[in-house]
Amino acid sequence: MMLSHTFAARTRRAMLMGLMGAVVGGLVRVRGAGEAGAPRTNASLATLASQSATLPRLPVVARPAAPQPAVGLATDTHLDKTPPRKTKSLDLIKNGWTYNCMECHQLLPARWQYDRPLNEHQDINLEHGNNRFCLNCHHATNRNAFVDYDGSEIAQADVVLLCAKCHGTTYRDWKAGVHGRANGFWNADLGDKTKLRCIQCHDPHHPKFQAMKPLPPLRYPARAVQGDGDAAQSHTTEANSSNSPPAGVAAKPHAP
Repeated sequence: MMLSHTFAARTRRAMLMGLMGAVVGGLVRVRGAGEAGAPRTNASLATLASQSATLPRLPVVARPAAPQPAVGLATDTHLDKTPPRKTKSLDLIKNGWTYNCMECHQLLPARWQYDRPLNEHQDINLEHGNNRFCLNCHHATNRNAFVDYDGSEIAQADVVLLCAKCHGTTYRDWKAGVHGRANGFWNADLGDKTKLRCIQCHDPHHPKFQAMKPLPPLRYPARAVQGDGDAAQSHTTEANSSNSPPAGVAAKPHAP
């Protein structure tokens, strides 16, 4: 009886040691796989590929298109009404998944300055005058909205009001139809009119337009109306030809 009990205890101990060895070995392999300087052979790569094939794959969610404001009239099929810039939402797209701003920022305290590089938003080139900080425009406690001077929220759809905080005269001209692009009817009694919002032309983080290559000048066809210089030269030629005598006839002297 004592012999069987001792044998069972040794068996359990051996199984436990074997299990612990397998776990430690797996951890060592995982750690080695993550080290940048660890060499990988074709055999190890094939092993990793086979292990990855057995793991469950998460579904890839297609990036939803940001809502684009209506531009122009449906009957304006002869016009190119494409805005210079597509409207982008505040959501973050990562590995095919769409993240609401507050899914991350509710864990991150709002700061005017950060003492370390950001992991996200590294593609943003912030060149917007004195607006050198995110909190100049983004709400501190609700990153799904913009911020007004009094700390109230400005919805994404009302981004023009955000720009009006600093660009008051431009906002006035935009409302009057002087600044920006409008499509539709100038006379509101005849039909609707749409206006492009600020971010449909300007990058909010870098609003200055980049240098653009000018288009070549217009080339008139040969049968088109002549320019002023060509017309004057043509009239002069015709006048000279009408006053000159026929070939072989001497010109008569003018009377004194």
